[in-house]
Amino acid sequence: MRKTSPMLQKLKRFSTSLLPVDSNRRGECNRCGACCQLPFPCPFLRFDDQGLSSCAVYHLRPPSCRKYPRTASEHITQDQCGYYFEQSNSVAVAAPALDPAANR
Repeated sequence: MRKTSPMLQKLKRFSTSLLPVDSNRRGECNRCGACCQLPFPCPFLRFDDQGLSSCAVYHLRPPSCRKYPRTASEHITQDQCGYYFEQSNSVAVAAPALDPAANR
């Protein structure tokens, strides 16, 4: 299997960040900083004395930072992250079968 370069990963993350956030996302940022190190550490990532992360350009951060994790499939830091995704409760309903005998 070929490994994707960090710059291609970053480009993919930026381009998908223009899409909306999944409506099943719940939780909140717990300031773990794990997402700020994808695929390599952000130069604006800072840690305080308690080990909590912050962003030096928080109000100007790009969409990829604002929206992470955007979908469950993109949520690769779920062990550390305060966000999670609920399972969708939508159930597919099958169309009623046509019974040729009923039309006689």
